[in-house]
Amino acid sequence: MTDSVDDDTGDLAPTPSARHRSREELADYLLDMGAALASYGCPSYRLEDVIRLVAETEGYRAEPFALPTGLFLRVTPKERGPEPVPEVHRMTRLSDWGVDLERLMLVDAIFNDVADRRATIEQGRARIREVVKGPPVWSNALVWAATTVAAGAAAVFFRGSLVDVLVASIVGAAIGGSRSYLGRNPAQRLLSDFMGGLFAAMCAWLATRVWPTAAPEVIVLAGSISLFPGMTFTTGLAEVAQKNLVSGGARLMESGVTLLLILFGVALVAGFQKMTGVVMPPGEITRSGLGLGYQAVALVLSSIAFGVLFQVPRRYMWTALVSGATGYAVTALAVRHIPEAPHVAAFCAALAVCVLSNALARVMNRPAQLFQLPGMILLVPGSFGFVSLGQLLAKKPDAGVQEGFTMALVGAALVIGVLVANVVMPARKLL
Repeated sequence: MTDSVDDDTGDLAPTPSARHRSREELADYLLDMGAALASYGCPSYRLEDVIRLVAETEGYRAEPFALPTGLFLRVTPKERGPEPVPEVHRMTRLSDWGVDLERLMLVDAIFNDVADRRATIEQGRARIREVVKGPPVWSNALVWAATTVAAGAAAVFFRGSLVDVLVASIVGAAIGGSRSYLGRNPAQRLLSDFMGGLFAAMCAWLATRVWPTAAPEVIVLAGSISLFPGMTFTTGLAEVAQKNLVSGGARLMESGVTLLLILFGVALVAGFQKMTGVVMPPGEITRSGLGLGYQAVALVLSSIAFGVLFQVPRRYMWTALVSGATGYAVTALAVRHIPEAPHVAAFCAALAVCVLSNALARVMNRPAQLFQLPGMILLVPGSFGFVSLGQLLAKKPDAGVQEGFTMALVGAALVIGVLVANVVMPARKLL
């Protein structure tokens, strides 16, 4: 906490925010701040830690309970006296959430200014409202283009041919456009995952009719990559590991339902397999793929694309490239030496990405998530879960259970990698 210097006398004068803050004011501020952080991608366990720390710096005790769909808060004095003190309770409902790293960074700066007495609580709440109402740093058109590019790059990573890359990009463009259109209506938004899987399977069928060498499994997986809840699944595991059981369980359930909706769209087309010739994605993709040059281009484009999808600020877009390249390089090196252990590769890559992210966060005094998420998205195991359900639908329970176990193991490896990185190179900020 700092005080300002009076220009005339040179004496320390209290800043306007140094007055005593009531619990009601603090509770309203914490609720606004917490709701914003939750909407922009802050995990529940970090959000609760931030709320507790901010309340402690103000001389109070906060007991938050964060969920993906809501935030409950109780603020009490640090030390209870002999007389009973009325408790201050607040609650808000979250109807929309995602990842917006630009706004997450802005909210982080706001609550640091309030904590350091550079701004009042009233000013902090006003600034948070401005952040919420403000436009995203990347427009909807660029987000649509990024979805298209990410699908094409994923086809390269899934060892697809140039035809597969082309068709997957078309699928990604259609999914990006439909999500933007369906997202305007809450009732229609629930159909976006199902419609994405349905359209991906139809495009895979058409591609095999025009180009017999096309790989429908690559087209379906890569084209619908933006729908896969890999990050939700990994965050859910991390929250369960942090003993946030309700929030973590809700995210795991959300990821499972999302996979089922995507798969049902594919299953509708696969139900007419004898008539259309569509096949379900197999457990393994055994194709030679494109060369190293294509892989490098796909890495650069996918890193930029995910940076746009996560609303990384323009001046920090280079960190998305560095983070993505680190995860890709470590994964490739680990898979080359231990090809039968994808969980080991995931652990090593997550450890490397998070150590780098925490180091950048310490140097630049920014939230570590700003540098971490663009690299981690390339590692999350969403496609394993989709393939697992596809194998079960194709009445191959052994292969389905194996893929599901691989998804869980890779997800756990990512979580452990993050936890170890926070010990090896802890970030200065809770975010």
